[in-house]
Amino acid sequence: MKNENKIHPVAYQDFSAHLKISFDNSIDFKKEFEEDILEIPKYAIGSYFWFIPDNSKMSIVDTSDNIHELTSFKKNEWKKYFPNFLQHVMIPEDFIYFLGGVEFMISYLENIEITERHNYRFNIYARIKNKNNDYRWMVIQFPRIIYNNEGKALSSLIVISDLSNFDIVNQPVMSLIDSSNKRKPFQRAFLEKDTQKVNCAYITKREREILSLMISGHNSPQIAEKLFISYHTVENHKRNLRKKTNCKTSTELVYTILKNNLL
Repeated sequence: MKNENKIHPVAYQDFSAHLKISFDNSIDFKKEFEEDILEIPKYAIGSYFWFIPDNSKMSIVDTSDNIHELTSFKKNEWKKYFPNFLQHVMIPEDFIYFLGGVEFMISYLENIEITERHNYRFNIYARIKNKNNDYRWMVIQFPRIIYNNEGKALSSLIVISDLSNFDIVNQPVMSLIDSSNKRKPFQRAFLEKDTQKVNCAYITKREREILSLMISGHNSPQIAEKLFISYHTVENHKRNLRKKTNCKTSTELVYTILKNNLL
C-alpha cells in the first residue's frame, strides 16, 4: 500500500448498509470496554469524550458523562442515533469524509488476520462543534474494536479529543500507525477530490474575511452580522469566490481554499 491513499466520501445509506451486522446483541459492550476506558487518559492528547456504538442497531450504547461539555448535545441526545447523529455536530464535508474513513478502516482491517488487527491505530481528523456551536478540529480514535468469529466489527470504543490548541493540517486527513513497529510506521490518506490551483492574489481582503468565517462554520446571515454588511453582499462575494476558484458549491469552495492554503 502506498504511503498516501484516497478516501472516497460515502453517503450514510451506503455506510449503514456496509457496517450494520446481525448478531446476538446481548453483549454488554460498556462492560467489555471498561478497562479500555480507564486507559484513555494515558494517550489522550487533549480534552476528550467517548462513545460506544452497537452495529446491530446502528445506535449508541453509552457515552462519557462529560460529552455535553465538549459538544452541543447532552448524553441522552447522543444515545438516540449513530452514526448519522454526527452530521448534526460535524461540518458536512467532514461528515461524509468521516463515513468514508471508517468504511476504509473496516475494509482495511477485515483484510488482515484478526490476531494482527490490534497492532493498527486509525485516527480521523475532522471539525466538530463544541458546546458553544463553534467548529474545532478534533481527532477521532478507535483504540479497540470487538469482532465476531467471522472477523466482522460488532462495536468499538470511539474516543474524540479536542485539538483546538494544536496547529494541524488544514484539510481532512486520516493517519494510520502500526504500533507493533514491524511495518511502515506511518501512513496518511486524504479525501479524494481534484481541485484547481488558485492564485491568491485574486482574493480580496473582504473575501478573505468571509472565507475565514465560512471555514469557522458561519452561514451567510451570521457573516453579514459580524462584518456589518448585507446578506446580499455576502452572497455576491461568495458567488465571485466560486467563480474565481471554479467551484460549484460553498463546501467545494472551502475545501479548495483550505487545500491550497489561500488564507
